[in-house]
Amino acid sequence: MTGAEFHGVDIDLLADYVGGALDGTPEADRVAALIAGDPAWREAFEVLAPEMATVGALLGDLPAEPMPDDVVARLGAALSAFPAGGAVTDAVPREPAEPAHSGVDAVPGRSAEPVHSGVDAMSGRSAEPAPGNADAVSRTVVDLDERRRKRGNRGWGRLVAPIGIAAAVAGLAGYGLFASTDAAQEDKASTAAAGAPEPMLAASMPAPTTSGLDYTLGTLGQSVMNADAAGTPKSLPELSGPELSGPESTGLERLTAPGALGDCLAEIARENAGGRMTVTSIDYARFEGEPALVVRFAASNGEWAWASGADCGLPGGGADTLGSVPVR
Repeated sequence: MTGAEFHGVDIDLLADYVGGALDGTPEADRVAALIAGDPAWREAFEVLAPEMATVGALLGDLPAEPMPDDVVARLGAALSAFPAGGAVTDAVPREPAEPAHSGVDAVPGRSAEPVHSGVDAMSGRSAEPAPGNADAVSRTVVDLDERRRKRGNRGWGRLVAPIGIAAAVAGLAGYGLFASTDAAQEDKASTAAAGAPEPMLAASMPAPTTSGLDYTLGTLGQSVMNADAAGTPKSLPELSGPELSGPESTGLERLTAPGALGDCLAEIARENAGGRMTVTSIDYARFEGEPALVVRFAASNGEWAWASGADCGLPGGGADTLGSVPVR
């Protein structure tokens, strides 16, 4: 998607909000208010959030990229040159030479003051000699702590916006990263040989929906993915509840962020204990009145419908399972 599709919507700012880059800032509150009160912002959010969740799941399946050996060696050499005190002194050896005089006649009984390196002789001022080793002149002293603080204030945390991540994944896909079955099999064999764990989620992910429907154990296994010609999800007669405008209406706004959604799906896969799972649908809804992420997936132990609460994926929360049933 591009900004041209949604007139008056700052897509970059909205992508930062969906990706969690604005969490804890006044901008996050401002964007949330725009989504709640402006139809254009709300429509853009409903389109962007599911796509970014899909991208996040795809990125979660990528293996860690090791740092090249030559880069590690160069970093080690650069760091080993720094003294332990945290400051770097750039000192140059001083060539023995005749002292340069200031151009003022010497007073009888006193020796002339030498002009030291780094002082503009034309100014008529002489510099105080540097203390310490007489054979070296200190030119610059860099406080590493101060430099880190200045660098930290430049906002490096937002160099890569979520929109850029989506573009990078699209570019990688264009080079056939996900296209070759043979390459995927070779990667899987290499991963197994190296003893690395197999990813818990399949690379392909469906676009999430927001039905707001209230499921029970009796209806959890029923699909709500049937759609009319316009692509709008239709509820089954057995299900009840109003169709809501977005995940924030169900109390599941946190799970719209790609990272949070990926963590939740990984916890569901661990609790299911059926190995790698292929997700077929994701619905922001309710389960017996509670906000619930309803996920349908297939694994080695069959096809399942799973309802997880708003704490799914949080530390100590696990899958926050509200209910699960096998799909027959």
